[in-house]
Amino acid sequence: MGDYMYTKVEEAIHFMVKANKGQKRRNENIDKSFHPMVIYSMLREFTTMEDVLIAALLHDAINDTEYGYEELEEKFGSLVADMVSELSEDMSIAKWFERKKYYIKRLKANYDVNVINIMLADKLHNLISNYDNFLKYGDKLWKNTGGTKDENRYMYREIYNIGKKAKANNKLLRRYNELLVKYFGEDNGENI
Repeated sequence: MGDYMYTKVEEAIHFMVKANKGQKRRNENIDKSFHPMVIYSMLREFTTMEDVLIAALLHDAINDTEYGYEELEEKFGSLVADMVSELSEDMSIAKWFERKKYYIKRLKANYDVNVINIMLADKLHNLISNYDNFLKYGDKLWKNTGGTKDENRYMYREIYNIGKKAKANNKLLRRYNELLVKYFGEDNGENI
């Protein structure tokens, strides 16, 4: 490459696109790389912290690609690898709802607001995608999410509560809560 090098964020984008090559997002006929780019974009609105933005780009790498903690640590450092690890689900737990409950339990014990903001943006984008599909397919959508409507409601509500307790970014919390109300038809009774 001569004297020209990718920035660390550009390298993370390159890595993420290559790692997700050939994968499609569930319930959407779109390249899987779109999702981390949306999370990156959401976080870029309120942070310029390079490691946080890189972790946002790579937040699904451990669960959804061939790469593990060690590769991420070697390429992007332990802070990024630690954040991505915190955002990863324990895939050895086969049942969707049990895995989600364990993920929530772990994140309730996490006090890094950067990790919580990435988690909130991740789940917000999932909510946006699921809601769009819900408008098209109605309750048939639940067959493709891994859990029932009640299990999804519980998971998304708990994610919101974790974000609120951790004092996550207000704009993310507000968008998230508005969509929860639209999607699940219930109000937290809270104004953020």
